[in-house]
Amino acid sequence: MYSFQGKGAWSARRPLFHSIIMLAMLPFSAEALAESWYFRGTANQWKAAPLQMDAASQTQSIEIDFARQDKNARFKLDRFADWTESVPAQDLQVEDCSRVRITFRPASRAVDVKKIADLREGACAPVAAEPAPQPAPAPAPQPGGPDFRSETIYFVLTARFYDGDPNNNYYNRDRIKLGDPHWRGDFKGLIQQLDYIKDLGFTAIWITPPVENRSGLDYHGYHAYDWNRVDPRLESPGASYQDFIDAAHAKGLKVIQDVVINHSSNYGIRGEVWIDRLPIKYYRPQGGSPIKNDPYKDNLGDYLSDFREDNDNPVAPAWFRERQNTDPAGVKPLVDPKSGVTVPLAGYNPNRFFGIDAQTLDPNWYHLDGFMAGGDWESPKSLQRKHMAGDTIDLATERQNVKDYLNSAIHRYLDMGVDAIRLDTVKHVERNNLLEYVDDWKAYKPGLFVFGENLVKGTGLGQELSNDNAPAAIRPWWYTRRGNDPANPRSGPDSGFSVLDFSLFSTFRDNIRGGNFGGVGGILGWDWIYGDATQLVTFFQNHDVGPDNDFKYRFQGETWKAALAYNLLWTIRGIPTLYYGEEIEFQKGLPQDIEGGTMTLDQTGRAYFGDNLKPDRLATTKGHPLFGHIKRLNQIRRSIPALQKAPMSQVQEWGGGMSFVRDFNNGSSYAVVGLAGESAQSITVNGVKNGNYRDAITGREVTVRDGTLSFTVKDRSIGVYVLNGPGKIGTDAVYLR
Repeated sequence: MYSFQGKGAWSARRPLFHSIIMLAMLPFSAEALAESWYFRGTANQWKAAPLQMDAASQTQSIEIDFARQDKNARFKLDRFADWTESVPAQDLQVEDCSRVRITFRPASRAVDVKKIADLREGACAPVAAEPAPQPAPAPAPQPGGPDFRSETIYFVLTARFYDGDPNNNYYNRDRIKLGDPHWRGDFKGLIQQLDYIKDLGFTAIWITPPVENRSGLDYHGYHAYDWNRVDPRLESPGASYQDFIDAAHAKGLKVIQDVVINHSSNYGIRGEVWIDRLPIKYYRPQGGSPIKNDPYKDNLGDYLSDFREDNDNPVAPAWFRERQNTDPAGVKPLVDPKSGVTVPLAGYNPNRFFGIDAQTLDPNWYHLDGFMAGGDWESPKSLQRKHMAGDTIDLATERQNVKDYLNSAIHRYLDMGVDAIRLDTVKHVERNNLLEYVDDWKAYKPGLFVFGENLVKGTGLGQELSNDNAPAAIRPWWYTRRGNDPANPRSGPDSGFSVLDFSLFSTFRDNIRGGNFGGVGGILGWDWIYGDATQLVTFFQNHDVGPDNDFKYRFQGETWKAALAYNLLWTIRGIPTLYYGEEIEFQKGLPQDIEGGTMTLDQTGRAYFGDNLKPDRLATTKGHPLFGHIKRLNQIRRSIPALQKAPMSQVQEWGGGMSFVRDFNNGSSYAVVGLAGESAQSITVNGVKNGNYRDAITGREVTVRDGTLSFTVKDRSIGVYVLNGPGKIGTDAVYLR
């Protein structure tokens, strides 16, 4: 478990000017020396290494080599090896290419760092060239670092995917269904199912935010309470977040971490800012009847806590902190300092336990502009200053203290090996302010791929460019550019930030549902407005939306129509993403999220998936026609660079079919693609390169001498004719033949 707690933790990276740092002058006790402390730093990838105790000198110490740290050698000391207590508040930076002895005095919290050897002639010496012949070097990466367009993404709600450790399961206090705890999946389960994801052909895993959450329904991770701590309901002994990242990398899979900077939970931020509330265990409903919903019996609060308290914020006022570790039954009288009323009291104002008074928030951390309503959703000022809901409290992201807190936490996850970031609620943060965060992360980890969610249900072009009901300043393309003219996307360069392709997704309600491609060509014609359309992240459905009448349900159409969508997404520009369970039409036709007053998660698209991965059901899962379909699409895309990275040209769309050309690096990888809807299509593409083409679906070969390529695509299938290509890739599937 990672907690990296303390104000400013991980944010400063200062050189170690003094060899002894006095962290706190505390009276010595024998118990202090007996404390177990661990070294963690860049020298050992931040893993825990125990310090050795010396009773005679009342110290603990370790010798360790810092080599090839790129002038970024630093460390902390961690008590218990779980980051619940670490010193100092800021990383200690040391000289690289050196062996140091670190001596720690638990009684005074003093750290002594002494260089004992120079490693520039040893571990840091230049690596000699190997005399043996070396293989040809791989092609150079794209400018700025690895090219994420080569990947395909599998998206999971970690807490709902696979339960590897029932001991960390947890019921939220809302929408309880016994036997199906909200926090059910975990990193141990994900580690156990990496081979399943890899067998499907995916190369990257996008997980929901792993940071500690607090709210009545926080299993999804979007109600952050402590960005500096991984939620313990996701971790297990031997299966921490770090263990998951390491295991994924060992399988050749990249990790995409979902990040929220727009808002916190309604509990404030642990150790940083308090939001005025009464302890929830003193809440009593009208009439005074006990709260009987298992496992929340008689009162609310964290049912696994000895004191039934779910708000352990250390910056709470003294009157609140006194109840954090006392009165588990919530019966001792407590005077509400705001009203003078004594609780518990049946029917007392529930807003004092669950609500937020926006005017009383700390302006150093939060905006004070109230809550979203009515037309606020299409107004930039309202979107970016008001709170979306009572458990998503809008952070003052423009303030330096907020930037420092969030960025220092993200740096730590990048240090752990996170490969890319998906950013939540993009349009709720002003464009230039959001790019300040993105630029910081990309400077910290050059080549980092960052994309975000800017939800629109329509073209999403903006009033300045089309018949839209909102300005371009809150539309997806605006965030991929740095210009200042919303009527001219080309007025600014690529921002280095990409987005989920909601504009394309929004067409699926009108075309894929009918088994055709009508309107797709029109949307692709607007690709020029994005900083780089080839880096858009494409999808068919996700945890919030699906391609049906009101974008509310998991796709409920015929199976072949879903295959049609995947045929499109895996061959056009962009990075395709699959939401967990789509490969077996999981929860088909059900709401993506809870609706009404009583629906539980098992009745939604966020249901627990793990039963489908149990040994006795795995063969059935892998036997679903869409499983094999997506697996083969991944094989094909992985084998053809043009399908990964090339822009689109010569796009033709006629409802029942489509064709286009993907030309990467001036012909180094060149593909002509045709797609068929409900009926077979005869396709002719003019102006293509001459040469020998092979279809990745059928293996058919065609020689082009006059710049014209003609071929037929079977109904509901595709043709991928690759110049000097490998021929047939994979085996026939139901919709790929």
